[in-house]
Amino acid sequence: MKLEENREVWIRRVEEFKASNLSQVAWCRENGINVGGLRYWLRKLNGSGISTKESLSVVEFASVSITEDNSFSPIEIEINNVKLSITNNYDEILLLKLINSLRKI
Repeated sequence: MKLEENREVWIRRVEEFKASNLSQVAWCRENGINVGGLRYWLRKLNGSGISTKESLSVVEFASVSITEDNSFSPIEIEINNVKLSITNNYDEILLLKLINSLRKI
């Protein structure tokens, strides 16, 4: 049996077990299933975020509109009594060179 087929078989078995309201041992005995196999698949399907068909739900996403905010305030940095005013479109390399130069003063 292929891996995906095996998974589908166990998803169906887990759904049947949950619907039965029997204990794991009783359901396995009644269906000729190894209880260890059922427990493994219960953990695998419930613990990994994979849901059985019964517990699947539709998720709807809200629509979000994003507007660009062009009202950035400049950042002010003061080093050794020298104040720099930096806008949002600064050159990072130039700024780093300038800061290193000001530290030497």
